[in-house]
Amino acid sequence: MKKFGIFVLLCCFVLSITNVAISQLYFEDNFDKANESEKKWVPLWGDWQFKDKEYQQLKNDVNCISIVADDYWDDDWVEYTYEVRANKIDGAEAFLIMFRLQGQMNPRDRDLAEHPARMKGKPLFEYWWNLGGWGNSVSRIEAWNGGAYKQAADSNHTFETNKWYSIKIVNTPTSYTLILDDEEVHEIADADKDGVGRVGLGTWNTTAKYEDVLVYGPGGPLPVDPKGKVATAWGFLKAGR
Repeated sequence: MKKFGIFVLLCCFVLSITNVAISQLYFEDNFDKANESEKKWVPLWGDWQFKDKEYQQLKNDVNCISIVADDYWDDDWVEYTYEVRANKIDGAEAFLIMFRLQGQMNPRDRDLAEHPARMKGKPLFEYWWNLGGWGNSVSRIEAWNGGAYKQAADSNHTFETNKWYSIKIVNTPTSYTLILDDEEVHEIADADKDGVGRVGLGTWNTTAKYEDVLVYGPGGPLPVDPKGKVATAWGFLKAGR
């Protein structure tokens, strides 16, 4: 009986830890189920396809964007970590990892598709980490705030084809931190719009594929074995990646 009591307490403890972690998981998509993923994303330009349990952008053009849908984003989420794995298929550049997205996105002479309802008709506001930009010669944060364009956080990172990269952006109301393959690249003080805005994915003159998108709060997700990435209680990471 004593052993049973200890077992029950242990189970309660594990469930308690799991519930805390789950409460911090804001958004996730490993693209294992295309019919579920279709509900979560709104492609604005490009040829976005759910293939091979990945989110692939197969149009070699500029300003190819897909953003998280209204039903899967809460504008109160201003302190979060955004993670994604990215692989360049072909083209001149690499990845656009988008965050702090509000209002209408900049069309750049493209006929963008209809935006989610909460974004339509509102002023342009968008940030993106341009990885392998300018012909795969430099990586840089770019942003539009209404009519104002700004840049920050230059680095000399370039990107190979057919190679997976781990990308992370830690966003707060007063700053954002950029992390590539578990190495911090920059921490930038920036309180623009208090860090509000959803996340998205993009490409520029490149085709690429993405997997294992996670957005979680300050408490973070459950630990994952970095060697095998064994699935946690949620089962959102692909085993063996």
